[in-house]
Amino acid sequence: MSDAGVRARMQSFFPSPQAYEIIHRNLYVTHQRVAETFRKGRVLLAGDAAHVNNPIGGMGLKGGIQDAVNLSDKIVRIMRDGAAERLLDLYNLQRRTVAIEFVQEQSIANKKRLEAADPQLRKRNLDELRATAADPVRARAFLLRTAMIEMQRRAERIALEDA
Repeated sequence: MSDAGVRARMQSFFPSPQAYEIIHRNLYVTHQRVAETFRKGRVLLAGDAAHVNNPIGGMGLKGGIQDAVNLSDKIVRIMRDGAAERLLDLYNLQRRTVAIEFVQEQSIANKKRLEAADPQLRKRNLDELRATAADPVRARAFLLRTAMIEMQRRAERIALEDA
């Protein structure tokens, strides 16, 4: 965190004949959290307000977009079609469940894979990814999961009675 240490890191990534002026530095702290509920009366949470995770893999961004699509569909059905407001409970159940089951789990796995310092563990991780890429069935399952399509399908299978 010293000026010299930060300058050395900058030079290793972006070599420059001039010394970098260090104005600010900070350690990035990654949080992994899912709100206790995505609905409290008329207040609804989506995206980073509902679930926060490390940015590796864009899981929070994709999850937030899926939250918005899921919620907007339910709001339209309530306001335009007269559906019961209980649909908002379904939004909470669907999106919170998949945030816990998919977003948190996958982003933690991504982070662990990238942070692995042990050369043998890194080799095993890369070998596993190569084996997955070489197997069409495993590759498809991996892509459905990391692209969060499987998450979307899981959310659609979750139902409330008479929602």
